Amino acid sequence: MKNLSMKATRTTLLPWRDPQDPSEIDSTGRRGRSTRARTAWLLGCALAMAWTPYSLRIWNTSYPSAESFYASITSAENICPVSAGPGISHAGYIGLRGDREDTPKRSFFWYFEAEHDAENAPIVLSIGGGPGSSGMVNPMAGQGPCLAVENGTIPNPNRWTEHFNLLALDHPVGVGFSYGTQVNNSRDAAIDVYDFFQKFYRLFPHLLKNQLILSGGSYGGMYIPHIATVIHEQNTALAAGKGEPSAVHINLESMMIHNPISDATSQYTWELQMRCYNAEIYNASTCAEMFEILPVCLDSIRLAQQGPGWNVERHVAAQNICDPLERGDTHGTVVEDIRRKCYNKDGCPSPSLGWTDEFFHRTDIKDSLGIPERIDYRIHADDVSVEFGKYGDLIQPAYLLYEPLLAAGIRLLHYVGTQDAICAWPGVLSFLKLIRSPFQEEFLSTPDISWPTAEDATVRAVGEGAGSMTYILVAQAGHSVPKHQPKLVKSIVEHWVPNVPFGLSL
Repeated sequence: MKNLSMKATRTTLLPWRDPQDPSEIDSTGRRGRSTRARTAWLLGCALAMAWTPYSLRIWNTSYPSAESFYASITSAENICPVSAGPGISHAGYIGLRGDREDTPKRSFFWYFEAEHDAENAPIVLSIGGGPGSSGMVNPMAGQGPCLAVENGTIPNPNRWTEHFNLLALDHPVGVGFSYGTQVNNSRDAAIDVYDFFQKFYRLFPHLLKNQLILSGGSYGGMYIPHIATVIHEQNTALAAGKGEPSAVHINLESMMIHNPISDATSQYTWELQMRCYNAEIYNASTCAEMFEILPVCLDSIRLAQQGPGWNVERHVAAQNICDPLERGDTHGTVVEDIRRKCYNKDGCPSPSLGWTDEFFHRTDIKDSLGIPERIDYRIHADDVSVEFGKYGDLIQPAYLLYEPLLAAGIRLLHYVGTQDAICAWPGVLSFLKLIRSPFQEEFLSTPDISWPTAEDATVRAVGEGAGSMTYILVAQAGHSVPKHQPKLVKSIVEHWVPNVPFGLSL
């Protein structure tokens, strides 16, 4: 293990350097630092660092060039085997605004370098759902260079990291290894991600020019549009000369969302439709009971969303009214994947979840990742979920946030499994049709095309290349499409990120 900052050391940053400056050209003639040069630079930063407390507000206080923040970065070795290449990765903590030793607020990340041309490869941000699920789950179940298995890890043949940098983030604070002061809603959590990126790019300035793609699923359907919105707002402010003086433009290119909840109305309506008719999970008596609740649920959502501002009491009331719709007797059908049956009263979670949890609880793994001994890994943080529930965060039409993003040229992909009865595909298609964007009319009229075959998926793409607004329905997948169809999803990602039409071979 190579430690780029001393454990338990208070650290800060050296001034930002321009990766396009001629002085940054390495011995091979490439711009940006080589891996060895980057390691030396980070080590030099670590040795020169001294922590200074601060308390800044993102919207009305500048980022002075001498701003300090906690950062502890480790180059993790020999814990995530890869199929090819050296498998370079960096893990650690970044202190967010308000972070202090006595009241920490620290985000944990694991950044896997692309096997090919990492210095120029796009960056894919991967976060968890929940709210409260660790951002390390998806990378260890199909996205990253290795897979969690019983008693360890093995190389992943369908890794996204062959051509793309993968940045896994435990988001929001409180999940996974992230710890300290928490937030209770998607907007504030998104502001934390913006703060994280401003500091991440000061640690890894050679990546600043690279395209950024936001990726998530499930409750990520709430997180991602909020994160993209905050980044876009701040980029716009910077372009108008009104942004933070030392903040940097973030090169947000697109978003990839799988099986999301992004709208409470379509979520509850089509979830019930799926469980009563499309898949017949609930029996007739349960369906009759639920359809009596549904109108009251939808009315409560409309009431909560009326008027200016956010009425916490109304949002929480709506969530409490609608919640029973998800709690009917499924008679053994697993709602995450309706092809499965489970009669265990405690449920039948995927074995990969247990293996991931065991992996990150191991002392040697925590030591390799630079995790303080006192910090326990939380694959799902119940307290984060509870606090988001107390705010009523679920009861919102977050999909409306896509409208200005699409108008600004930020591309949007949804890929959804047909076997999911949590975030049912008809509900996702329903809110996508309602997005008032430059692509709405064409999206409504464009046919779904089989790709690669009808047995695999269908694609509806509007715009050039892989599309500006694209919807893919994956036939043999449930709530976690990357885990259920890893080879197909790798192909989806490798078409989407470089904007290659889905009909073309790679």
